[in-house]
Amino acid sequence: MNIRQLLQKSKNFPNLAILKVRQALAAAIDRREISNKVFKGTVEPLYSLIPNGMWSHIDAFKEKYGDGNIDLAKKSLKEAGYDENNPLMIQLWYTPTHYGDTEADLAQVLKEQWERTGVIKVDIKSAEWGTYVDYARKGQMQVYLLGWYPDYLDPDDYTTPFLKSTANSWAGTGYANPTVDELLTKAQSLTDQNERTKLYEQVQKILAEEAPYIPLIQGKLFVVASSDVKGVTIDPDMIFKYSTIYKEKS
Repeated sequence: MNIRQLLQKSKNFPNLAILKVRQALAAAIDRREISNKVFKGTVEPLYSLIPNGMWSHIDAFKEKYGDGNIDLAKKSLKEAGYDENNPLMIQLWYTPTHYGDTEADLAQVLKEQWERTGVIKVDIKSAEWGTYVDYARKGQMQVYLLGWYPDYLDPDDYTTPFLKSTANSWAGTGYANPTVDELLTKAQSLTDQNERTKLYEQVQKILAEEAPYIPLIQGKLFVVASSDVKGVTIDPDMIFKYSTIYKEKS
């Protein structure tokens, strides 16, 4: 379940400290266009940090913003003090090789989507992975692309490392919300999945409201096998198990 998202550093960039600005950026993004135009349908839109198909997932960003909602984005930008005569200036960063050669295209499509508002101007920048990670940790990039793969299959692995103030310094966003910290800590201590689900749903709704991160896409895994090959299975962790494969005797 690899996911791709945008991170926003507000501490060193005052315009991103404005809630309506972050919400405008979230509203203007059209994930289906990204999926089709950049990845030819090999990924799917993602509306939460918790992946599609994982328990507790809700389409929090879709429920709040829709997809490619230019009118809402313009309205939010106007409320934040931006218009065609005073556009929002954004630096969008990507790393050119770590996630493959599609990142430049992804950045370009995001630029096009944001600039459709007529109120946002985007300057695209890039850095190789080592420098990129260093910039992120130091909070030197305004808006930047990041991918994520699971360490363990639990919603905690997609939320705590990004949203908990005592665990997310590596991401460089400076995000901290005491309520989110409390919810995540409580969810870690419970064993009842239904109770944990309620807590993660609250976290996702707060995430969509505050938008320090904007989920974009989730990868798919395609496996092709001939009809006489059996035992092809994909675990929930998306790891291909060769040990179960055998060829059917003719």
